Amino acid sequence: MQKFKIALNKRQSMITIILVLLVLLVFIWSKLNFTGKNRIISGVAIQIEADSSAIFINEQEISNYIQDKVGSPVGKSASEISLTKIETLLNSSPYIEKSTAYIGFDGVLKIKVKERKPIIQIVNIIGEEFYLDSLGYQIPKKENIQPDVIIATGKISIKHKAGFISRVPIANEILELGKFLYYNKFWNLQFEQCYVDNYNRLLLIPRVGSHSIVIDNTQDMNKKFENLRLFYKKGLQTVGWNKYVQIDLSINNQVIGRMSEVENEHTTTKTVQKAKH
Repeated sequence: MQKFKIALNKRQSMITIILVLLVLLVFIWSKLNFTGKNRIISGVAIQIEADSSAIFINEQEISNYIQDKVGSPVGKSASEISLTKIETLLNSSPYIEKSTAYIGFDGVLKIKVKERKPIIQIVNIIGEEFYLDSLGYQIPKKENIQPDVIIATGKISIKHKAGFISRVPIANEILELGKFLYYNKFWNLQFEQCYVDNYNRLLLIPRVGSHSIVIDNTQDMNKKFENLRLFYKKGLQTVGWNKYVQIDLSINNQVIGRMSEVENEHTTTKTVQKAKH
């Protein structure tokens, strides 16, 4: 019986201690929350997270944008600042993927911005120029900013609408090709342009040689480019880079080289079987 009373007293003591701690935590939290809401904003610190070398927007532009839309936050109390409104305004920019705003204990309004990453540049059929990010969002072209990405030209009917996803079917094909090249540094270095012909086929223009590469579509991309690698390794090293005017990867497990008219009175087609490792 005595042991039971001791155990009961210990349990009551623990409960009492826990309750006191909870009350204390609530008091401290409410005190900090009240103090936080009345904290005076002493400055603004802006951090831009850029995943590429192209910086479409800088700290000063973000600061000016906030001041134009909501006024200067410096000198105001934290309760007067809508962090949600600031984030919503910044996220509406076609250059910004995501933003976070919070007020530090030092009274500084801190804003973190993640910039959209351009994957491919588009020059559409009417000459409009813009970029697509990995999700297909359109990023407006900015003067004096030239990201190192492949350029897509030709019969491209994608209309420029900054900050929106392109829904035209060819847009998805171009985007998939752009992502494949962007994330594959070896192939990214080999090509400088993608051309969309009248049949919506994708043609790649390499940096070396006078030929074009017919991709046709983005199905089986890994297999197509592996075939191309083997053709470069075992085919062009033997006959030279200017032997063919066109290399076609659209047929499964084959590489078709169309010969230059200089080599033959009539343009001919030669099928090169997939080489073995």
